[in-house]
Amino acid sequence: MKTDRLARVNERVREELAAALYRMTPGEGVETSRVSFVEVRVAPDLHNAIVLVSILGDEAAARRSMSWLRAHRADFQRRIADKVGLKYTPVLDFRATGAIAGGDRVLAILEELESNQPGPADAGEKDKAERP
Repeated sequence: MKTDRLARVNERVREELAAALYRMTPGEGVETSRVSFVEVRVAPDLHNAIVLVSILGDEAAARRSMSWLRAHRADFQRRIADKVGLKYTPVLDFRATGAIAGGDRVLAILEELESNQPGPADAGEKDKAERP
């Protein structure tokens, strides 16, 4: 399968997984709004797909959410079979990634750096204080 076609298949499967997640009723202790399908890597033969999942929240919530996703793997695969026109329906392998948490850490660092820098008004005051 050509690379550009496989990239389109990856994106189409990711979109359908997100739509399915939105429509599914979450299990106890699982907040689907905190789950994001970051990337899908469908094998060239279409038999398998790795789904990278990022979950916002603490470690216990992430474990519950991953467990719930794996328990509902067949439901997600059925949805892909119905909605995405592929010769084979890939077997999904959900894997956790810290993409959202990593992004949050970067934003927190940037905000901290920004709050520690003097603003334009502060710089002007400093210049005036240094003049004789």
